Amino acid sequence: MNHTFGYARVSTADQNTDTQIEALRKYGCDRIFQEKISGLSVQRPALDEMLSLLREGDTVVVSRFNRLGRSRDHLINLIGDFANRGIIFKALDLGIDSSTPSGKLVIGIFAALAEYDREMILEKTRAGQQLAKAKGKHIGRPSGVNQENFQKVKKALDKGLSVSEIVQLTGISISSVKRYRNAV
Repeated sequence: MNHTFGYARVSTADQNTDTQIEALRKYGCDRIFQEKISGLSVQRPALDEMLSLLREGDTVVVSRFNRLGRSRDHLINLIGDFANRGIIFKALDLGIDSSTPSGKLVIGIFAALAEYDREMILEKTRAGQQLAKAKGKHIGRPSGVNQENFQKVKKALDKGLSVSEIVQLTGISISSVKRYRNAV
């Protein structure tokens, strides 16, 4: 038997989910999960519980499109995962229903726009890096070896200290200590 799950979330503790819950009840959800948690929070126990219960043919309903994911990309990924698992997604405020051709089109447009944004950000980042490089600015970790740190690591290794002991003693990063160790 297929189930219809509702999900409601508010972004601050002083807000309430009453209007969302009412819309989900009117829709006829079998079970409603609700959270009072920041949208950026990675910890979402109610969402995680709902996701663990979903099976092919089930439906996830939200009263407002932006309530499900903690970000646009997270939302698009969740909806994509639903599609792959045969789960229907509905957003009541926008009339989105992933079981209809128009709903699939809208979701596809959102996903394409998100991908476009990611590509534009990467393009701008690359252009900025090339411009900085053209102006003679170095991007990334300094090249070469810090001779002072290299000598500290070499001495510590000669005394039989472990990598973690060297990191604690010198304050040099673990990746640098390992790189210097390999160069010894």
